[in-house]
Amino acid sequence: MQIPTVVIVMFPANTDQSTAELRALLESAGPDYINIPGLLRKYFLGGDGVAGGVYEWADRASAEAFYDTDWYAAMRKHAGAEPEVRFYDSPAIADGVNHELTIFLPGATNASQAN
Repeated sequence: MQIPTVVIVMFPANTDQSTAELRALLESAGPDYINIPGLLRKYFLGGDGVAGGVYEWADRASAEAFYDTDWYAAMRKHAGAEPEVRFYDSPAIADGVNHELTIFLPGATNASQAN
């Protein structure tokens, strides 16, 4: 079982958009993330003059392949600044929706924990 990777991306942004402007932006950009190989989930973030996302990847190789020089160039053009990108291994996930704990380490016993 591969250890998932979580990447947090932050960049300066105008976060004073109206709800309609933000909805239009998300409706336009959001679908681009649906079919990226290895991307399990993206959470869009914004507030206090910064925007970005939390990306959950199936593995580090998929994440590293996505954040290439073209991506950085596009982000610099879009945000007008260098994005801050941090990679983290996620050796376990506690899922409160499905009441499951999944540990991605050798020998781990994974079982649902129903409440």
